[in-house]
Amino acid sequence: MELALIVLAFAVLISLIFIGKLYSKNTNLQKELSNMKLEVEKAKKSQEELVSIDPGDRAILPDYGLKQVDTNESFEVTYEVEIVEVSMDKVKVKAVGFTSNDRFAKDPKNKSSIINFLQDKWVKKKDIELIVDDSMRRDRKLQQILN
Repeated sequence: MELALIVLAFAVLISLIFIGKLYSKNTNLQKELSNMKLEVEKAKKSQEELVSIDPGDRAILPDYGLKQVDTNESFEVTYEVEIVEVSMDKVKVKAVGFTSNDRFAKDPKNKSSIINFLQDKWVKKKDIELIVDDSMRRDRKLQQILN
C-alpha cells in the first residue's frame, strides 16, 4: 500500500514536470506564431503596394467567354486591357487587344466588334491579371521613396 502511494506520487510529479515543459513549448510557439503573422502582414502589405492597381496600368483578362449572337456559338478570348478607373472590387477597363484560338475570333472582320464589346466595362479585380513591367516597378519604388 505504501509502495503504491509512492509510485502514484512519483507519477503525479513526472506528469507535472511534463505538463510544465509542454506549457513552455506552447508559449514559445504562440510567440513565434504571432511574430510570423506580423512578418506575413508586412510582406503582404509591401506586395499590395507593389501590385496596387492604378488607372493607366495594363492587365490581362484571361479566357473571357463571349457568345456570337447570330449562331449562338460560344468562344473565349484573352483580352489585353488598360485600366481606366478603379473601385474597391472592380476596375473599369478599355480593351487594347486580344488573342484567341477560336475560329470566329481569329477572323479579322470580327476584331473591332470583339474589342468594342469590352470598352468601358466594369470587371471584377479578381478576374484580371496585372502586367507588372519595369516602368511599373520603377514607379512603385519612387512612390515608396517619396512617401
